[in-house]
Amino acid sequence: MATIFIDDSKPFPVIPEQPDNRHESALEFFKRQAAGLKLISDEMEQETREQEEMRKLQEKSFERKKKLLFDNLDLILRHRDEILATPRYANIDTHYAIKGGGLYVGPLSTSRAFNIAGSIVRVNLRLATLLRIWETDQFKVECKCGGTAVIRSFTGSPLSGSSRATAYCPECKQEAHVANRSFGGYFWYLQKKLSKDVETVARDFIAKWTLAETDHEKKVAEGKYKDPKPGDDFHGDGTPCNLETLINELRMKEFEESVNSQK
Repeated sequence: MATIFIDDSKPFPVIPEQPDNRHESALEFFKRQAAGLKLISDEMEQETREQEEMRKLQEKSFERKKKLLFDNLDLILRHRDEILATPRYANIDTHYAIKGGGLYVGPLSTSRAFNIAGSIVRVNLRLATLLRIWETDQFKVECKCGGTAVIRSFTGSPLSGSSRATAYCPECKQEAHVANRSFGGYFWYLQKKLSKDVETVARDFIAKWTLAETDHEKKVAEGKYKDPKPGDDFHGDGTPCNLETLINELRMKEFEESVNSQK
């Protein structure tokens, strides 16, 4: 029989408390109750409810946008080159347009949020990125009508590598089902593209801040500013364009071209 010796000549090491994980003692519980304090206050619960209500409303909006995008995908594809060459079009948020996920890896992420100095910066899959994704063989398939359908949802397993996907044809407005393509070709490729969009936003932010500092230094040197405040010269890209505006502008453009061609 084995004998276990316990050396109690040395004190047990002090384990620091972790406020986020520490269990509340009975005494602390009664003291807190007597003081009328809750671990989760009424205000915190109200904030959670309001955030959930806004999330549901936003999800409803994203579903509407998704339908609008695919209903007008033929229009968008006709103006692909113009969209890619126009930043206000290229940067439109389309993270809702493609869904996916798989066993062990969970749902596909097409949007990432960062807490930077208390400000939430969200980077979404851009329209330009989505259009380039749909140009790859992995994300397109020949439709029965003769057109080209694009993948808009998929599922599968990273272990077996198998997948099933649903594609949408902008020509006949019908869905097509695709099987036996690489799951990684869908999932990891999209994750890489989103990471590239994050990099694009980060680099653009740095470039704009560097430009603001340079412009401000020139103004200070010219005696226009007494105190160095480069934040005054920091500017973004202006008012962003949304999907609804893009589609309306493209429709108007095609209408005007049609009218002019008849003159």
